[in-house]
Amino acid sequence: MTSVVTNGSLGAGTGPVPPSAVFSDRAGEESPCRAGGGALEEPLGRVLRNLDTLTESQDGLGAGLEGAPGASADGAARVTVGAGTTIGSGTADGAVAAEGATAAEPSRREMILDAASALFAERGYDGASLRDISRRVGISHPGMLHHFSSKDVLLGAVIDRMEAHAQGLLDSADSIASSPETLIAALGGPWDPRKHSMALLATLSAEIVDPGHPGRFRIARLRLVHEHVLERVFGGLGEQRRLVAGASPKFLARSLFSLLLSLTVREHTVRELQKTSDADPIEDVQEFVRLCCVTDRAPEPRR
Repeated sequence: MTSVVTNGSLGAGTGPVPPSAVFSDRAGEESPCRAGGGALEEPLGRVLRNLDTLTESQDGLGAGLEGAPGASADGAARVTVGAGTTIGSGTADGAVAAEGATAAEPSRREMILDAASALFAERGYDGASLRDISRRVGISHPGMLHHFSSKDVLLGAVIDRMEAHAQGLLDSADSIASSPETLIAALGGPWDPRKHSMALLATLSAEIVDPGHPGRFRIARLRLVHEHVLERVFGGLGEQRRLVAGASPKFLARSLFSLLLSLTVREHTVRELQKTSDADPIEDVQEFVRLCCVTDRAPEPRR
């Protein structure tokens, strides 16, 4: 099911509600359209409604349009891991290429989003000012305001790109669940604790313990999406009888993603203080999955 915008004064005609509207900090209060933004089908309604803070007014939104036609056409990129298995990952930092921009010639808007993402990952939302971001891009403060009228608006655009990254993973959940080896390979790809996209999510996740943080609900819901993807993966492996005995896919998903965020924080704090280190975050998380989550082969059926 897709919700349709009927108020033409707020956007370029009618269209389905974008995921960012459902992720909104004030769901039901703000417009489902974004100025200049394309409309996307909402594939995550069922997932997002698991968050206790969602209101009953959201129950009318589309439930679980996972793998909706054209969902990956919104910019969620894909990478190949393992033996030719393609999974959604976004770019190295989870960014989505702007229309008409190439990798060699990013648009000014994309340059601003890249700089904002980097500074938000390094310093957090509160620790990075618009002037800091404009200096990193090499533009004036008024030039920054021409593209983003406030830091809240800029944060929303950064989270839009993070959602597109998560959409690619959601689209590829069944592929990742094809075998334990594919999951283990994916942990060194889109969920790599050394990547900028994970550092950004870890930093913002820590900040949103503040009830007044402008991205509080969108980031919390984004974490739920990642946990949901992993739960689907573990559920698929469970159907193949490749999970450890008695393991709950939901529990494994929460535990694994918590470990990924913890390793991300360690990688960008403890690791930077060490002259040498014998710890590899990818090897750590892959070993955790091998020892605590999956089995080498399905058990023999009882005779």
